[in-house]
Amino acid sequence: MIQYRQILLVFAALLVCCTSICAQQKPPSKVDDVFFEYVSKTLELKPSDAAQMRPLVKKYLNERKKVYGRFSDPLEREQEILNIKINSRKEMASIIGIQKANAFFQANRTFAVRYAKSLKSVIRNGRKINV
Repeated sequence: MIQYRQILLVFAALLVCCTSICAQQKPPSKVDDVFFEYVSKTLELKPSDAAQMRPLVKKYLNERKKVYGRFSDPLEREQEILNIKINSRKEMASIIGIQKANAFFQANRTFAVRYAKSLKSVIRNGRKINV
């Protein structure tokens, strides 16, 4: 009887821990999903390549976001972003080739500019974002 209570107690504790951990995870950003769709279309990725690229793009975006919280010095921040880009390019080139891996960063910049313009338009006019 005591063993069953201990097992039940441990199970309940694990359940509470797992529930709180799952609740803390953020859902993926819709902007990140739109960005990935844009990149896939711009680079004309095959579905198999797109499937392999998705985790790399997600990793790249997450690493870039973390940089802004870790570095207050703008030059150190730029250096870290460059390191992330170089490492990401190596990983991406093994899947899509070096030309498309380089084109990824141009597509990233183009998307950012378009998104910023759309966001400004929404703020001014209150209409839906079209990237």
